[in-house]
Amino acid sequence: REWRSARGERETERELRERMVKVAIITTSWEDLGGTGKKTGLWYEELAAPFFYFTDKGYDVVVASIKGGNPPIDAGSLSGDFVKPECCQKALKDEAFNAALKSTIPVADLKSSELDAVYLVGGHGCCWDFVGTAALNDLVSSLASETSKVVGATCHGVFGLFEATSSGGEPLVKGKKVTGFSNTEEAAVQLTDAVPYTPEDKLRELGGVYEKGGDWGPFAVVDGRLVTGQNPASSTLVAEKMAELF
Repeated sequence: REWRSARGERETERELRERMVKVAIITTSWEDLGGTGKKTGLWYEELAAPFFYFTDKGYDVVVASIKGGNPPIDAGSLSGDFVKPECCQKALKDEAFNAALKSTIPVADLKSSELDAVYLVGGHGCCWDFVGTAALNDLVSSLASETSKVVGATCHGVFGLFEATSSGGEPLVKGKKVTGFSNTEEAAVQLTDAVPYTPEDKLRELGGVYEKGGDWGPFAVVDGRLVTGQNPASSTLVAEKMAELF
């Protein structure tokens, strides 16, 4: 079947469904890197990649953060090779992206009933405020309990899964194939001792079936309607695999 859009264009059923998909991309609001005296925040590519992938598909995208407002960005993600990906270069100049980034919605204002999916952006700030935030835990748990909704996370964004639970009250990741920033990658950036625990260790502790690809390369895992990515390079891949589930 086909429908006429408001612009008079023909749309297939799938195209119409995609146009109606609403995704919340959620970032950290935390800027202190533990007790190191250094600053952190969200990782730029991990926000830019899903933002453009989803908006290019016509999805209704909202950018949120734990506290709302203008979230901190890890300066490392804006330097050298880390900011060279096409999505990052586009984000630096894109008015819609920057407007959304500077005025994020507080996660407490998001309603699972109004969303089809969440994408949890990484960056070391997540290690502190993606846990202990009831609004985020409740949102992720609620979405994960519905058979039509999708939960995605990449790199340290998986911290937003750690306190989420299944409908039976078990840890959301228990028994599920998952990935996240690996211990070898954490060691390579010399932050193993700075974080409360590493993504890999915590995922295993919670009963997740942890998998990994090569360090720094794209790698994502799908288990049911849960999609996880290993590192910044996996950001677009996570978005792609999420889209396949709508």
